[in-house]
Amino acid sequence: MNSEQTFSQKMHTLLLRARIPASILMGLAIIVFAKPTPSSWLLGLAIIVIGEALRIWASGHIHKSAKVTCTGPYAMVRHPLYLGHFLIATGFCITGDSLAAFIIVTISFFIIYMPTWKNEEKNLTELFGETYSDFMANTPALLPRWNRSVFSGSFSWKLVSQHREWKHAAGLMAGMVGMAGLAYWGNSIASFLISMVTK
Repeated sequence: MNSEQTFSQKMHTLLLRARIPASILMGLAIIVFAKPTPSSWLLGLAIIVIGEALRIWASGHIHKSAKVTCTGPYAMVRHPLYLGHFLIATGFCITGDSLAAFIIVTISFFIIYMPTWKNEEKNLTELFGETYSDFMANTPALLPRWNRSVFSGSFSWKLVSQHREWKHAAGLMAGMVGMAGLAYWGNSIASFLISMVTK
């Protein structure tokens, strides 16, 4: 039993540490397989804007480790920041017009980020006890469910700034400029990356 727990803990730690490499892998998959067109760029942009708007909304409500946030988007879903992240990644796959990238991104996302939010839930349950357990029991993890409490609480731009969400938004803008470059100049960048990998 102890050996099983040790193996489980080691695997969990490994997955947590793999978040950054996984994010890089997802980004590379999007770039390598990208074949953006003006229409795919615009559709992807719309999804990315929705995803980032959700992240900003969530960042303006959450008081990390201070209390259980159950207002704003947290009234509908336990992890709106992760949901926003997934929508953004999906938006980039749509921008690149690539099903292969979407498959890689989706698998990578759930393998890496699901253990991450499970670990966060464990820590929050230890910190807030029954309050967080009740929140988990009544609020879906990633698929939103309508709740009138979405209009409760107060949104704060100060919190958004504290959580440095503006850096995330700036990175997305840079990514979309890059995708626009791919759409304009063709797939020369992707071809170059593929040639480097296959040498």
